[in-house]
Amino acid sequence: MSTPLHIPELLAPAGNLNTALAAFDAGADAVYAGLKKFNARERGDNFSADEMGRLITYAHRNGKKVYLTFNTLLRDSELREAAAALAELHYLHPDALIVQDIGAAAMIREFFPGLEIHASTQMAIHNSAGIRTAAEMGCSRVILERAATLDELREMVKKSPVELEVFIHGALCCSLSGICLLSSRISHGDASGNRGKCKQPCRMLYKDSTGKSGFFLSTRDLCGLDLVPEFIRMGISSLKIEGRLRKADYVSGVVKAYRTVLDNPENPEARKEAYQILDRTCSRERSHGYYTRESSSNLIRSDAPGGIGQIRGKVIRAGKNSFEAELSASLHVGDNIRVQSVNGDDAQAFTVLDLSTSAGKVKQAPAGCRCTIGAPRRNIAAGGIIYRIGYTHDTMEKRIGNLPPFKPAVQLEIGLNGQQFTIQAEQHSFSVPLVLEPSEKYPVTELKLKEAFETLGTLSFSPEVRKIEISGDWFLPAPVLKELRRQFRDWIADKISTEELRKRSEQCAENLLKHAEMMQFKGGLSKYDGGKELPFFTSELEWNILEKEVERSIRAGEKLFCAANLSHFQLKKKFPEIILKTIPPFPVSNRLAAEEAGRIGAAMVHAHVELPEEERYSMMKGSPVPVEEYWGNPVLLATRAEVHAKGTLETSQGMRFKIEKRGEFTCILEDI
Repeated sequence: MSTPLHIPELLAPAGNLNTALAAFDAGADAVYAGLKKFNARERGDNFSADEMGRLITYAHRNGKKVYLTFNTLLRDSELREAAAALAELHYLHPDALIVQDIGAAAMIREFFPGLEIHASTQMAIHNSAGIRTAAEMGCSRVILERAATLDELREMVKKSPVELEVFIHGALCCSLSGICLLSSRISHGDASGNRGKCKQPCRMLYKDSTGKSGFFLSTRDLCGLDLVPEFIRMGISSLKIEGRLRKADYVSGVVKAYRTVLDNPENPEARKEAYQILDRTCSRERSHGYYTRESSSNLIRSDAPGGIGQIRGKVIRAGKNSFEAELSASLHVGDNIRVQSVNGDDAQAFTVLDLSTSAGKVKQAPAGCRCTIGAPRRNIAAGGIIYRIGYTHDTMEKRIGNLPPFKPAVQLEIGLNGQQFTIQAEQHSFSVPLVLEPSEKYPVTELKLKEAFETLGTLSFSPEVRKIEISGDWFLPAPVLKELRRQFRDWIADKISTEELRKRSEQCAENLLKHAEMMQFKGGLSKYDGGKELPFFTSELEWNILEKEVERSIRAGEKLFCAANLSHFQLKKKFPEIILKTIPPFPVSNRLAAEEAGRIGAAMVHAHVELPEEERYSMMKGSPVPVEEYWGNPVLLATRAEVHAKGTLETSQGMRFKIEKRGEFTCILEDI
């Protein structure tokens, strides 16, 4: 008999409670979301702490999971605020935190026990060496770089010591994740994509050195419905849908489509039904992303704007609180639309509430007509393209109002043998002596104990069983189990309070800040002085080649190597005689990140190129390892997709960037 295949978790985006509930209703196993700060989608609605607490309680009661994003690069000046945010997250206790900054990962691992860490795709992990480094940093799951191919993924899964998560659907970044500096450069430092403020420069109109104009960096969307059976066979743990800025109607439809295929992965009729569901959602043209070479070669469509949704027309004339439009397809009151400027520089999204034609106010305007659309903002420019990006969805106000109040989690570890029953609850231990008889037919199961001790009635907190160890097969009579539950409930109600749990989380933050404030470095900030630079991307299938190149360099007398990503720290293990220092695009933006880089093998770090001068100085002052200031010309964007432009790219504002080929990658750099 063949072993049944493991069905991956279906993970959906949630920008608010309405979208999260819609995702769960449609069949998502888990959602990922963010609070107001320190997450890579600060433009979204995001959650208050109270909303997130109620969502976590609801999810756990219904066998679902919630992962929270803490996935921006931190600066020294933000460490106090970040510690307070982590204390709040520790108290809320989601199923995991998604983290980009290696300093943040170290903060969580060392000072906030019990919080699980998932390595964000922004960590730019794209081979098994990087996965091993993330595992050594305390990550239980790695969200892989979107540019990895299916062939590379198969090999990574075989060697991975932790769970792997991949993107299955949604918008694609043109650049390798976590290394893009283009938004920051174009906005003169005001809008870093690594700090949740991306201006989407990949969707802009550019002119190349031949004078040709195009959307040279704008990718089609990812659609992996056809790839679901392959991901199941590989053993991928989680399939992730992109889209925390998307509304409930879109998320619900996409989740439903993938749930349909996951429940019947080999059924062609199920896949056909799933595509029909997807056809009712609004997106860009679909592709297999970077998963196949064929898809990568035509992933960018430079002859059309990269707006999300179905084109409905264009703006003819702008007014004060409205604009006149010429429709190429029908538009309805209640449609969610996005008006994008012709050059892709600006876009406004809102719901159509006021729609008029020559006949007066209407509920629907047909294709081919001119209409006036009420706009909540005044800066709708003539010539803009109108996309329908969704439909009005049930706001679920009553249901949201009835969500259970948040109860902080208390982790339980249960032990049972024939003579004793024990529970470890936080720092408290409960123990009862027993005399049990062995049982071959009806031994007590882990599931039975989990159900019994997660439903203890009216406590001010929520017991969550995380570990059960049963030594032997024992018969546990129902009256004995009932009495154990009663004794434990009475005992724990006196031992633990919500005030104690909150104080414990706040104490974790205080311990972190004491550690950060005591860190000192008495050296200075030196300028970059070279070394053997390692590539920012090494395919899983080419890692052995890199190791041989490093070995040859060592024999030739090279000792100093520059680590550009997490995988390079595994080279230090294989070749302990080398000296490692960090260079862009590897991000080191605070003293705790510098400390963590030193712990995993760096003898010197660089200050992240996006850091303002005062932040570089603060990081240097507290870094336990020497700090360099990088004065080179770092890659601003690197893509595995084929870019159909030559020489340079110039924005409509006159900023110009150089196009450079590095192996299979097209890189964008300053034109200096």
